[in-house]
Amino acid sequence: MPASRCSVSFTDSDGLVHTAHVEAESLYEAVALALSEFRGDGLAPQPASATEFVVAIEKPPVEHRIRLTQLQKWLNSTARNGPAGVLKREKLKELAGL
Repeated sequence: MPASRCSVSFTDSDGLVHTAHVEAESLYEAVALALSEFRGDGLAPQPASATEFVVAIEKPPVEHRIRLTQLQKWLNSTARNGPAGVLKREKLKELAGL
């Protein structure tokens, strides 16, 4: 799957929406990349495990919702896509700080 430009956002406990723009090949990669952006931003609070992320694909416009717990479950799976999948998940775990 080719990389797509996405905006990934979440709403904090004060009702403020935080958005990061990333280029990713999958929904999980988009959330992991956005987590890295949010963690590096001193203005955004740290998402909790129940945080829901809205992933909007910019071209063509598509929107998906993924909870942080879903990302964590996918990152911890070991039987998908063989060794290449394991390496990709390890890279995304490190990137997301999980």
